[in-house]
Amino acid sequence: MFKRKKLISTMITITILGGLLVSRPLVSKAAVIGSTGFLKTSGTIVKDNYGNGSIVNLRGTNLGGWMLQEPWMSPCSVTDEWNLRETLTNRFGEATKESLITGYQNAWLTTTDLDNIKNMGMNFVRVPILYLELMDKYGNWKANPWTKLDWLVNNCASRGIYVLLDLHGTFGGQNTFDNCGQANSDPQLWKNTTYQDRTVALWQGIATHFKGNAAVAGYDLLNEPDRVSKDQLNNFYDRLYKAIRPIDPDHMIYMEAAWDWNQLNAPSAKGWTNVVYEMHFYAMASGQATDWNAQNNMITGALQGMKDHQSMWNVPVYAGEFCPFEFNDLWEKFLAGFNAMNASWTNWTYKVTSNYGNWGYFNNNPSSVPNVTTDSAATIASKWAQFTTNNFKANTTFQTLVKKYTTTVPVPITGYSSLKAAANSNFVCADNSGTSPLVANRPTAGDWELFKVINNSDGTISFQSKANNLYVCADLNQSAKLVARSSSISTWEKFSKVAQGDGTIALKALANNQFVTTDLDNGAVLYANRASVGGAWEAFTILGQ
Repeated sequence: MFKRKKLISTMITITILGGLLVSRPLVSKAAVIGSTGFLKTSGTIVKDNYGNGSIVNLRGTNLGGWMLQEPWMSPCSVTDEWNLRETLTNRFGEATKESLITGYQNAWLTTTDLDNIKNMGMNFVRVPILYLELMDKYGNWKANPWTKLDWLVNNCASRGIYVLLDLHGTFGGQNTFDNCGQANSDPQLWKNTTYQDRTVALWQGIATHFKGNAAVAGYDLLNEPDRVSKDQLNNFYDRLYKAIRPIDPDHMIYMEAAWDWNQLNAPSAKGWTNVVYEMHFYAMASGQATDWNAQNNMITGALQGMKDHQSMWNVPVYAGEFCPFEFNDLWEKFLAGFNAMNASWTNWTYKVTSNYGNWGYFNNNPSSVPNVTTDSAATIASKWAQFTTNNFKANTTFQTLVKKYTTTVPVPITGYSSLKAAANSNFVCADNSGTSPLVANRPTAGDWELFKVINNSDGTISFQSKANNLYVCADLNQSAKLVARSSSISTWEKFSKVAQGDGTIALKALANNQFVTTDLDNGAVLYANRASVGGAWEAFTILGQ
Protein backbone atom coordinates (compact mmCIF):
# COMPACT_ATOMS: atom_id res chain seq x y z
CA MET A 1 0.00 0.00 0.00
CA PHE A 2 1.41 3.34 -1.12
CA LYS A 3 3.27 5.35 1.51
CA ARG A 4 1.55 3.64 4.42
CA LYS A 5 4.60 3.97 6.64
CA LYS A 6 4.94 7.72 5.95
CA LEU A 7 1.27 8.22 6.70
CA ILE A 8 1.23 6.17 9.89
CA SER A 9 4.13 8.13 11.35
CA THR A 10 2.10 11.33 11.11
CA MET A 11 -1.39 10.09 11.89
CA ILE A 12 -3.23 11.22 14.99
CA THR A 13 -4.01 8.28 17.25
CA ILE A 14 -7.64 7.33 16.94
CA THR A 15 -9.66 5.80 19.76
CA ILE A 16 -11.35 2.66 18.49
CA LEU A 17 -15.03 2.17 19.20
CA GLY A 18 -16.22 -1.26 20.21
CA GLY A 19 -15.26 -4.05 22.56
CA LEU A 20 -13.39 -7.32 22.52
CA LEU A 21 -14.69 -10.14 20.39
CA VAL A 22 -15.42 -12.61 23.13
CA SER A 23 -17.28 -15.40 21.41
CA ARG A 24 -17.61 -17.09 18.04
CA PRO A 25 -20.26 -15.23 16.01
CA LEU A 26 -23.32 -16.85 14.54
CA VAL A 27 -22.75 -17.57 10.86
CA SER A 28 -25.40 -16.49 8.40
CA LYS A 29 -26.42 -19.24 6.01
CA ALA A 30 -24.45 -19.13 2.77
CA ALA A 31 -24.63 -21.21 -0.37
CA VAL A 32 -21.53 -23.27 -1.07
CA ILE A 33 -19.83 -22.08 -4.25
CA GLY A 34 -20.20 -24.93 -6.74
CA SER A 35 -19.42 -25.20 -10.44
CA THR A 36 -22.33 -22.95 -11.43
CA GLY A 37 -20.78 -20.22 -9.31
CA PHE A 38 -17.81 -19.87 -11.66
CA LEU A 39 -17.35 -16.17 -12.44
CA LYS A 40 -16.58 -14.52 -15.77
CA THR A 41 -16.98 -11.01 -17.13
CA SER A 42 -19.93 -9.93 -19.25
CA GLY A 43 -19.29 -6.43 -20.55
CA THR A 44 -18.89 -4.16 -17.53
CA ILE A 45 -20.29 -6.66 -15.03
CA VAL A 46 -19.41 -10.05 -13.54
CA LYS A 47 -21.77 -13.01 -13.78
CA ASP A 48 -21.74 -16.53 -12.40
CA ASN A 49 -22.30 -19.76 -14.37
CA TYR A 50 -19.28 -18.98 -16.56
CA GLY A 51 -20.64 -15.54 -17.44
CA ASN A 52 -24.09 -16.77 -18.43
CA GLY A 53 -25.87 -16.55 -15.07
CA SER A 54 -26.78 -13.86 -12.58
CA ILE A 55 -24.88 -10.66 -11.84
CA VAL A 56 -22.47 -11.07 -8.92
CA ASN A 57 -21.24 -7.90 -7.22
CA LEU A 58 -18.04 -8.74 -5.31
CA ARG A 59 -17.79 -6.79 -2.05
CA GLY A 60 -15.33 -7.58 0.69
CA THR A 61 -11.96 -6.93 2.27
CA ASN A 62 -8.24 -7.62 2.00
CA LEU A 63 -6.56 -10.28 4.14
CA GLY A 64 -3.53 -8.06 4.62
CA GLY A 65 -0.74 -9.20 6.94
CA TRP A 66 -1.46 -12.92 6.62
CA MET A 67 0.86 -14.12 3.84
CA LEU A 68 2.94 -10.94 3.79
CA GLN A 69 3.69 -8.88 6.89
CA GLU A 70 3.99 -5.10 6.69
CA PRO A 71 5.65 -3.63 9.79
CA TRP A 72 3.17 -0.76 10.27
CA MET A 73 0.22 -3.16 10.57
CA SER A 74 1.75 -6.53 11.48
CA PRO A 75 3.79 -7.89 14.43
CA CYS A 76 7.03 -7.59 12.47
CA SER A 77 10.08 -6.05 14.20
CA VAL A 78 12.26 -5.61 11.10
CA THR A 79 11.98 -3.52 7.94
CA ASP A 80 10.10 -6.00 5.78
CA GLU A 81 9.21 -9.68 5.37
CA TRP A 82 12.33 -10.48 3.33
CA ASN A 83 14.49 -9.45 6.28
CA LEU A 84 12.11 -11.20 8.68
CA ARG A 85 12.52 -14.52 6.88
CA GLU A 86 16.26 -14.11 6.30
CA THR A 87 16.81 -13.31 9.99
CA LEU A 88 14.82 -16.33 11.17
CA THR A 89 16.58 -18.64 8.69
CA ASN A 90 20.04 -17.43 9.65
CA ARG A 91 19.30 -17.81 13.37
CA PHE A 92 17.28 -21.03 13.49
CA GLY A 93 17.48 -22.74 10.11
CA GLU A 94 14.95 -23.25 7.31
CA ALA A 95 12.69 -25.74 9.10
CA THR A 96 12.27 -23.64 12.24
CA LYS A 97 11.72 -20.50 10.19
CA GLU A 98 8.92 -22.22 8.28
CA SER A 99 7.40 -23.52 11.50
CA LEU A 100 7.43 -20.05 13.08
CA ILE A 101 5.85 -18.43 9.99
CA THR A 102 3.16 -21.12 9.88
CA GLY A 103 2.38 -20.62 13.56
CA TYR A 104 1.99 -16.89 13.03
CA GLN A 105 -0.29 -17.38 10.03
CA ASN A 106 -2.42 -19.93 11.88
CA ALA A 107 -3.03 -17.30 14.57
CA TRP A 108 -3.54 -14.29 12.29
CA LEU A 109 -6.32 -15.87 10.23
CA THR A 110 -8.73 -18.59 11.36
CA THR A 111 -12.15 -19.86 10.31
CA THR A 112 -13.61 -17.50 12.92
CA ASP A 113 -12.26 -14.62 10.84
CA LEU A 114 -13.94 -16.00 7.74
CA ASP A 115 -17.16 -16.24 9.75
CA ASN A 116 -16.73 -12.59 10.75
CA ILE A 117 -16.29 -11.60 7.11
CA LYS A 118 -19.38 -13.56 6.04
CA ASN A 119 -21.41 -12.06 8.88
CA MET A 120 -20.52 -8.58 7.64
CA GLY A 121 -22.38 -9.52 4.46
CA MET A 122 -19.23 -9.89 2.38
CA ASN A 123 -18.77 -12.39 -0.44
CA PHE A 124 -15.19 -11.60 -1.45
CA VAL A 125 -11.64 -11.55 -0.07
CA ARG A 126 -8.43 -10.48 -1.76
CA VAL A 127 -5.46 -12.40 -0.38
CA PRO A 128 -2.07 -10.68 -0.71
CA ILE A 129 0.63 -13.31 -1.37
CA LEU A 130 4.41 -13.05 -1.13
CA TYR A 131 6.19 -15.22 -3.70
CA LEU A 132 8.22 -16.82 -0.88
CA GLU A 133 5.04 -18.57 0.25
CA LEU A 134 5.12 -20.70 -2.90
CA MET A 135 8.75 -20.68 -4.11
CA ASP A 136 12.12 -20.19 -2.49
CA LYS A 137 14.28 -17.18 -3.33
CA TYR A 138 15.92 -19.11 -6.18
CA GLY A 139 12.66 -19.89 -7.95
CA ASN A 140 12.26 -23.50 -6.80
CA TRP A 141 8.82 -24.67 -5.79
CA LYS A 142 8.39 -25.43 -2.09
CA ALA A 143 7.50 -28.94 -0.99
CA ASN A 144 3.92 -28.04 0.02
CA PRO A 145 3.16 -24.68 -1.58
CA TRP A 146 -0.63 -24.95 -1.65
CA THR A 147 -1.52 -25.95 1.91
CA LYS A 148 -2.51 -22.51 3.19
CA LEU A 149 -4.17 -21.28 0.01
CA ASP A 150 -6.18 -24.49 -0.36
CA TRP A 151 -7.30 -24.11 3.25
CA LEU A 152 -8.44 -20.56 2.53
CA VAL A 153 -10.18 -21.30 -0.77
CA ASN A 154 -11.99 -24.37 0.57
CA ASN A 155 -13.19 -22.64 3.72
CA CYS A 156 -14.27 -19.56 1.79
CA ALA A 157 -16.14 -21.69 -0.74
CA SER A 158 -18.17 -23.32 2.04
CA ARG A 159 -19.21 -19.84 3.21
CA GLY A 160 -20.10 -18.44 -0.21
CA ILE A 161 -16.99 -16.23 -0.32
CA TYR A 162 -14.92 -15.79 -3.48
CA VAL A 163 -11.11 -15.47 -3.29
CA LEU A 164 -8.93 -13.21 -5.43
CA LEU A 165 -5.31 -14.44 -5.57
CA ASP A 166 -3.13 -11.32 -5.43
CA LEU A 167 0.62 -11.50 -6.11
CA HIS A 168 1.48 -8.76 -3.64
CA GLY A 169 5.22 -9.29 -3.70
CA THR A 170 7.24 -10.90 -6.48
CA PHE A 171 10.89 -11.66 -7.26
CA GLY A 172 13.01 -8.51 -7.01
CA GLY A 173 10.00 -6.42 -6.02
CA GLN A 174 7.59 -4.66 -8.40
CA ASN A 175 7.54 -1.44 -6.37
CA THR A 176 9.59 0.39 -3.74
CA PHE A 177 7.35 -0.27 -0.74
CA ASP A 178 7.54 -2.79 2.07
CA ASN A 179 4.22 -4.18 0.85
CA CYS A 180 6.11 -6.01 -1.93
CA GLY A 181 8.03 -7.86 0.77
CA GLN A 182 11.33 -6.06 0.26
CA ALA A 183 11.47 -2.28 0.69
CA ASN A 184 13.86 -0.82 -1.88
CA SER A 185 14.51 2.26 -3.96
CA ASP A 186 14.90 0.48 -7.28
CA PRO A 187 12.49 -2.43 -7.98
CA GLN A 188 14.49 -5.12 -9.74
CA LEU A 189 11.61 -6.99 -11.39
CA TRP A 190 11.69 -4.43 -14.19
CA LYS A 191 15.46 -4.84 -14.76
CA ASN A 192 16.15 -8.50 -14.19
CA THR A 193 14.95 -11.01 -16.80
CA THR A 194 15.53 -13.91 -14.40
CA TYR A 195 13.07 -12.39 -11.94
CA GLN A 196 10.60 -11.88 -14.77
CA ASP A 197 10.93 -15.50 -15.92
CA ARG A 198 10.38 -16.75 -12.37
CA THR A 199 7.28 -14.59 -12.02
CA VAL A 200 5.88 -16.10 -15.23
CA ALA A 201 6.58 -19.60 -13.90
CA LEU A 202 4.95 -18.69 -10.60
CA TRP A 203 1.71 -17.65 -12.30
CA GLN A 204 1.75 -20.73 -14.52
CA GLY A 205 1.93 -22.87 -11.39
CA ILE A 206 -0.91 -20.98 -9.71
CA ALA A 207 -3.07 -21.31 -12.84
CA THR A 208 -2.33 -25.04 -13.11
CA HIS A 209 -3.33 -25.62 -9.50
CA PHE A 210 -6.50 -23.50 -9.41
CA LYS A 211 -7.90 -23.87 -12.93
CA GLY A 212 -11.56 -24.87 -12.79
CA ASN A 213 -11.92 -23.85 -9.12
CA ALA A 214 -15.13 -21.83 -8.96
CA ALA A 215 -14.34 -20.28 -5.57
CA VAL A 216 -11.33 -18.48 -7.06
CA ALA A 217 -12.60 -15.22 -8.54
CA GLY A 218 -9.43 -14.65 -10.52
CA TYR A 219 -5.76 -13.74 -10.65
CA ASP A 220 -4.50 -10.28 -9.60
CA LEU A 221 -1.19 -10.27 -11.49
CA LEU A 222 0.86 -7.58 -9.71
CA ASN A 223 0.10 -5.39 -6.71
CA GLU A 224 0.82 -1.68 -7.20
CA PRO A 225 3.45 -1.88 -9.95
CA ASP A 226 5.65 1.22 -9.74
CA ARG A 227 8.74 2.79 -11.33
CA VAL A 228 7.85 1.18 -14.65
CA SER A 229 6.88 2.66 -18.02
CA LYS A 230 3.45 2.13 -19.49
CA ASP A 231 4.83 0.06 -22.36
CA GLN A 232 6.90 -2.21 -20.14
CA LEU A 233 4.02 -2.72 -17.73
CA ASN A 234 1.51 -3.63 -20.43
CA ASN A 235 4.00 -5.83 -22.25
CA PHE A 236 4.70 -7.75 -19.04
CA TYR A 237 0.98 -8.07 -18.33
CA ASP A 238 0.61 -9.42 -21.86
CA ARG A 239 3.35 -11.96 -21.25
CA LEU A 240 1.68 -13.13 -18.03
CA TYR A 241 -1.74 -13.22 -19.73
CA LYS A 242 -0.39 -15.35 -22.59
CA ALA A 243 1.35 -17.69 -20.14
CA ILE A 244 -1.84 -18.23 -18.10
CA ARG A 245 -4.48 -18.52 -20.83
CA PRO A 246 -3.33 -21.83 -22.41
CA ILE A 247 -3.42 -23.37 -18.93
CA ASP A 248 -6.54 -21.64 -17.60
CA PRO A 249 -8.84 -20.11 -20.24
CA ASP A 250 -11.65 -19.34 -17.80
CA HIS A 251 -10.61 -17.39 -14.72
CA MET A 252 -10.79 -13.61 -14.73
CA ILE A 253 -7.41 -11.85 -14.87
CA TYR A 254 -7.03 -8.60 -12.96
CA MET A 255 -4.75 -5.84 -14.29
CA GLU A 256 -3.74 -3.11 -11.83
CA ALA A 257 -3.07 0.45 -12.92
CA ALA A 258 -2.37 1.25 -9.25
CA TRP A 259 -2.32 5.06 -9.43
CA ASP A 260 -3.44 6.13 -12.92
CA TRP A 261 -5.92 4.50 -15.29
CA ASN A 262 -3.81 5.75 -18.20
CA GLN A 263 -1.09 3.28 -17.25
CA LEU A 264 -3.25 0.57 -18.85
CA ASN A 265 -3.93 0.01 -22.51
CA ALA A 266 -7.40 -0.83 -23.74
CA PRO A 267 -7.99 -4.62 -23.52
CA SER A 268 -8.55 -4.71 -27.27
CA ALA A 269 -5.00 -3.43 -27.89
CA LYS A 270 -3.57 -6.84 -27.04
CA GLY A 271 -6.66 -9.00 -27.43
CA TRP A 272 -7.28 -9.48 -23.72
CA THR A 273 -10.67 -10.94 -22.78
CA ASN A 274 -12.31 -11.80 -19.45
CA VAL A 275 -10.20 -9.19 -17.68
CA VAL A 276 -10.97 -6.78 -14.83
CA TYR A 277 -9.21 -3.42 -14.49
CA GLU A 278 -8.17 -2.40 -10.98
CA MET A 279 -7.22 0.79 -9.17
CA HIS A 280 -6.22 1.63 -5.58
CA PHE A 281 -7.39 4.88 -4.03
CA TYR A 282 -5.63 6.81 -1.25
CA ALA A 283 -5.11 10.49 -0.47
CA MET A 284 -2.04 10.38 1.75
CA ALA A 285 0.04 13.49 1.11
CA SER A 286 0.92 15.63 4.12
CA GLY A 287 -2.22 16.56 6.04
CA GLN A 288 -4.66 14.82 3.69
CA ALA A 289 -5.55 12.00 6.07
CA THR A 290 -7.32 14.48 8.37
CA ASP A 291 -8.63 16.79 5.61
CA TRP A 292 -12.28 16.14 4.72
CA ASN A 293 -12.06 18.16 1.52
CA ALA A 294 -8.98 16.27 0.32
CA GLN A 295 -10.68 12.93 0.91
CA ASN A 296 -13.92 14.07 -0.67
CA ASN A 297 -12.15 15.36 -3.77
CA MET A 298 -10.26 12.09 -4.08
CA ILE A 299 -13.50 10.11 -3.90
CA THR A 300 -15.32 12.30 -6.40
CA GLY A 301 -12.48 11.96 -8.88
CA ALA A 302 -12.09 8.24 -8.24
CA LEU A 303 -15.75 7.46 -8.88
CA GLN A 304 -15.83 9.54 -12.05
CA GLY A 305 -12.66 7.89 -13.32
CA MET A 306 -14.09 4.45 -12.68
CA LYS A 307 -17.29 5.30 -14.55
CA ASP A 308 -15.41 6.79 -17.49
CA HIS A 309 -13.05 3.86 -17.96
CA GLN A 310 -15.69 1.24 -17.31
CA SER A 311 -17.65 2.71 -20.19
CA MET A 312 -14.67 3.44 -22.44
CA TRP A 313 -13.12 -0.03 -22.16
CA ASN A 314 -16.31 -2.08 -21.55
CA VAL A 315 -14.70 -3.98 -18.66
CA PRO A 316 -15.61 -4.43 -15.00
CA VAL A 317 -13.74 -2.03 -12.72
CA TYR A 318 -12.53 -2.91 -9.24
CA ALA A 319 -11.35 -0.87 -6.26
CA GLY A 320 -8.79 -3.30 -4.88
CA GLU A 321 -7.69 -1.07 -1.98
CA PHE A 322 -8.95 2.19 -0.47
CA CYS A 323 -9.36 3.97 2.86
CA PRO A 324 -10.93 7.42 3.45
CA PHE A 325 -9.77 7.26 7.08
CA GLU A 326 -12.12 8.46 9.84
CA PHE A 327 -14.70 10.28 7.68
CA ASN A 328 -17.66 7.93 7.96
CA ASP A 329 -19.85 10.04 5.68
CA LEU A 330 -17.21 9.73 2.96
CA TRP A 331 -16.99 5.97 3.45
CA GLU A 332 -20.71 5.88 2.69
CA LYS A 333 -20.28 8.07 -0.38
CA PHE A 334 -17.48 5.86 -1.69
CA LEU A 335 -19.24 2.54 -1.08
CA ALA A 336 -22.54 3.78 -2.48
CA GLY A 337 -20.72 5.02 -5.57
CA PHE A 338 -19.04 1.67 -6.15
CA ASN A 339 -22.33 -0.17 -5.77
CA ALA A 340 -24.15 2.21 -8.11
CA MET A 341 -21.91 1.15 -11.00
CA ASN A 342 -21.74 -2.54 -10.03
CA ALA A 343 -18.04 -2.14 -9.26
CA SER A 344 -16.35 -4.70 -7.03
CA TRP A 345 -14.42 -3.49 -3.98
CA THR A 346 -12.20 -4.62 -1.11
CA ASN A 347 -11.10 -2.13 1.53
CA TRP A 348 -7.64 -2.23 3.06
CA THR A 349 -7.83 -4.17 5.37
CA TYR A 350 -9.44 -6.75 7.66
CA LYS A 351 -7.22 -6.22 10.75
CA VAL A 352 -4.21 -4.21 11.92
CA THR A 353 -2.18 -4.52 15.10
CA SER A 354 -2.17 -0.85 16.09
CA ASN A 355 -4.73 1.77 17.01
CA TYR A 356 -5.33 3.05 13.48
CA GLY A 357 -9.08 3.61 13.27
CA ASN A 358 -10.77 2.59 10.04
CA TRP A 359 -7.72 0.87 8.63
CA GLY A 360 -9.21 -2.32 10.09
CA TYR A 361 -12.43 -3.96 11.25
CA PHE A 362 -10.34 -5.23 14.14
CA ASN A 363 -7.32 -3.41 15.52
CA ASN A 364 -5.32 -2.30 18.58
CA ASN A 365 -3.83 -5.61 19.75
CA PRO A 366 -1.80 -4.86 22.93
CA SER A 367 0.30 -8.03 22.71
CA SER A 368 4.08 -7.79 22.55
CA VAL A 369 5.66 -7.92 19.11
CA PRO A 370 8.51 -10.45 19.04
CA ASN A 371 12.03 -9.23 18.45
CA VAL A 372 13.15 -11.67 15.76
CA THR A 373 16.81 -10.67 16.13
CA THR A 374 17.08 -11.46 19.86
CA ASP A 375 14.10 -13.50 21.11
CA SER A 376 14.33 -17.28 21.25
CA ALA A 377 12.31 -19.35 18.78
CA ALA A 378 9.98 -20.40 21.60
CA THR A 379 9.43 -16.78 22.65
CA ILE A 380 8.74 -15.68 19.07
CA ALA A 381 6.22 -18.49 18.66
CA SER A 382 4.53 -17.63 21.95
CA LYS A 383 4.25 -13.92 21.14
CA TRP A 384 2.96 -14.49 17.61
CA ALA A 385 0.29 -16.83 18.98
CA GLN A 386 -1.30 -13.79 20.71
CA PHE A 387 -2.30 -12.22 17.41
CA THR A 388 -5.56 -14.11 16.99
CA THR A 389 -8.45 -11.74 16.39
CA ASN A 390 -10.00 -12.32 19.81
CA ASN A 391 -7.08 -10.28 21.21
CA PHE A 392 -7.94 -7.31 18.97
CA LYS A 393 -10.66 -4.72 19.55
CA ALA A 394 -13.66 -4.82 17.26
CA ASN A 395 -14.23 -1.58 15.35
CA THR A 396 -17.98 -2.06 15.59
CA THR A 397 -19.01 1.38 14.33
CA PHE A 398 -17.01 0.82 11.15
CA GLN A 399 -18.32 -2.72 10.75
CA THR A 400 -21.92 -1.53 11.04
CA LEU A 401 -21.34 1.23 8.49
CA VAL A 402 -19.81 -1.06 5.86
CA LYS A 403 -22.39 -3.79 6.38
CA LYS A 404 -25.02 -1.45 4.93
CA TYR A 405 -23.29 -1.75 1.55
CA THR A 406 -22.29 -5.40 1.38
CA THR A 407 -25.54 -6.95 0.16
CA THR A 408 -24.85 -9.51 -2.52
CA VAL A 409 -28.28 -9.22 -4.19
CA PRO A 410 -27.58 -8.74 -7.93
CA VAL A 411 -28.56 -5.29 -9.19
CA PRO A 412 -29.44 -5.14 -12.89
CA ILE A 413 -28.09 -2.34 -15.06
CA THR A 414 -30.48 -2.49 -17.98
CA GLY A 415 -32.65 -5.42 -16.94
CA TYR A 416 -35.57 -5.65 -14.55
CA SER A 417 -36.09 -7.21 -11.16
CA SER A 418 -39.11 -8.35 -9.24
CA LEU A 419 -39.93 -7.74 -5.58
CA LYS A 420 -41.27 -10.70 -3.63
CA ALA A 421 -43.04 -10.14 -0.31
CA ALA A 422 -42.19 -12.54 2.50
CA ALA A 423 -45.57 -11.84 4.06
CA ASN A 424 -47.45 -13.95 1.51
CA SER A 425 -44.76 -15.09 -1.01
CA ASN A 426 -46.42 -13.04 -3.76
CA PHE A 427 -44.81 -10.62 -6.19
CA VAL A 428 -45.36 -6.88 -5.84
CA CYS A 429 -47.45 -5.43 -8.65
CA ALA A 430 -47.77 -1.87 -9.98
CA ASP A 431 -51.48 -2.46 -10.52
CA ASN A 432 -53.51 -0.75 -13.23
CA SER A 433 -50.37 0.28 -15.14
CA GLY A 434 -49.03 1.85 -11.99
CA THR A 435 -51.98 4.15 -11.27
CA SER A 436 -53.01 2.16 -8.18
CA PRO A 437 -50.84 1.58 -5.09
CA LEU A 438 -48.36 -1.28 -5.15
CA VAL A 439 -49.86 -4.53 -3.96
CA ALA A 440 -48.28 -7.93 -3.27
CA ASN A 441 -50.85 -10.19 -4.89
CA ARG A 442 -49.31 -11.89 -7.93
CA PRO A 443 -48.01 -15.50 -7.86
CA THR A 444 -45.79 -14.86 -10.92
CA ALA A 445 -44.01 -11.82 -12.36
CA GLY A 446 -45.16 -10.20 -15.60
CA ASP A 447 -44.55 -6.66 -16.86
CA TRP A 448 -46.56 -4.99 -14.07
CA GLU A 449 -44.40 -6.84 -11.53
CA LEU A 450 -41.03 -5.72 -12.94
CA PHE A 451 -38.91 -2.80 -11.76
CA LYS A 452 -35.53 -1.34 -12.54
CA VAL A 453 -33.51 -1.04 -9.35
CA ILE A 454 -31.66 2.28 -9.32
CA ASN A 455 -28.59 2.66 -7.10
CA ASN A 456 -28.47 6.27 -5.91
CA SER A 457 -25.17 7.95 -5.04
CA ASP A 458 -26.20 8.35 -1.39
CA GLY A 459 -26.52 4.60 -0.87
CA THR A 460 -30.31 4.45 -1.26
CA ILE A 461 -32.21 2.69 -4.02
CA SER A 462 -35.22 3.62 -6.12
CA PHE A 463 -37.63 1.56 -8.20
CA GLN A 464 -38.71 2.39 -11.76
CA SER A 465 -41.83 0.50 -12.80
CA LYS A 466 -41.88 -1.23 -16.17
CA ALA A 467 -45.65 -0.72 -16.21
CA ASN A 468 -45.37 3.04 -16.83
CA ASN A 469 -41.64 3.95 -16.59
CA LEU A 470 -42.37 6.05 -13.48
CA TYR A 471 -40.64 5.88 -10.11
CA VAL A 472 -42.18 4.41 -6.97
CA CYS A 473 -42.76 6.94 -4.18
CA ALA A 474 -43.93 6.72 -0.59
CA ASP A 475 -46.87 9.08 -1.10
CA LEU A 476 -47.36 10.96 2.15
CA ASN A 477 -50.56 12.43 0.70
CA GLN A 478 -52.02 8.91 0.52
CA SER A 479 -51.14 7.56 3.98
CA ALA A 480 -47.63 6.69 2.75
CA LYS A 481 -48.87 4.15 0.22
CA LEU A 482 -46.30 3.15 -2.39
CA VAL A 483 -47.33 4.34 -5.85
CA ALA A 484 -45.45 4.36 -9.18
CA ARG A 485 -46.24 7.95 -10.14
CA SER A 486 -43.04 10.07 -10.07
CA SER A 487 -41.15 11.28 -13.14
CA SER A 488 -37.90 11.86 -11.24
CA ILE A 489 -36.12 10.75 -8.07
CA SER A 490 -36.26 12.92 -4.96
CA THR A 491 -36.66 12.13 -1.25
CA TRP A 492 -40.05 10.40 -1.54
CA GLU A 493 -38.64 8.04 -4.19
CA LYS A 494 -35.67 6.83 -2.13
CA PHE A 495 -35.46 3.77 0.10
CA SER A 496 -32.70 2.38 2.28
CA LYS A 497 -32.09 -1.32 1.88
CA VAL A 498 -31.58 -3.03 5.26
CA ALA A 499 -30.27 -6.60 5.20
CA GLN A 500 -32.06 -9.10 7.45
CA GLY A 501 -30.43 -12.16 8.96
CA ASP A 502 -32.33 -14.63 6.78
CA GLY A 503 -31.27 -13.23 3.40
CA THR A 504 -34.27 -10.95 2.94
CA ILE A 505 -34.20 -7.16 3.06
CA ALA A 506 -36.34 -4.44 4.60
CA LEU A 507 -37.02 -1.13 2.85
CA LYS A 508 -36.97 2.12 4.81
CA ALA A 509 -38.57 5.13 3.10
CA LEU A 510 -36.62 8.37 3.29
CA ALA A 511 -39.92 10.23 3.00
CA ASN A 512 -40.80 9.51 6.62
CA ASN A 513 -38.11 7.11 7.93
CA GLN A 514 -40.68 4.32 8.17
CA PHE A 515 -40.33 0.73 6.97
CA VAL A 516 -42.41 -0.59 4.09
CA THR A 517 -44.93 -3.25 5.05
CA THR A 518 -47.15 -5.63 3.10
CA ASP A 519 -50.38 -4.96 4.96
CA LEU A 520 -52.32 -8.21 4.78
CA ASP A 521 -55.17 -6.55 6.70
CA ASN A 522 -55.61 -4.09 3.80
CA GLY A 523 -55.43 -6.23 0.69
CA ALA A 524 -51.60 -6.67 0.77
CA VAL A 525 -51.11 -3.02 -0.23
CA LEU A 526 -47.63 -1.66 0.47
CA TYR A 527 -47.39 1.18 3.02
CA ALA A 528 -44.33 2.92 4.47
CA ASN A 529 -45.74 3.19 7.99
CA ARG A 530 -43.85 0.86 10.33
CA ALA A 531 -41.36 2.23 12.86
CA SER A 532 -39.43 -1.05 12.98
CA VAL A 533 -39.21 -4.43 11.30
CA GLY A 534 -41.65 -6.65 13.08
CA GLY A 535 -41.37 -9.77 10.96
CA ALA A 536 -42.31 -11.15 7.56
CA TRP A 537 -44.64 -8.27 6.66
CA GLU A 538 -41.62 -5.95 6.40
CA ALA A 539 -39.38 -8.45 4.58
CA PHE A 540 -38.78 -8.67 0.82
CA THR A 541 -36.50 -10.34 -1.71
CA ILE A 542 -35.28 -8.63 -4.88
CA LEU A 543 -35.02 -11.19 -7.67
CA GLY A 544 -33.04 -10.46 -10.85
CA GLN A 545 -34.66 -11.29 -14.16
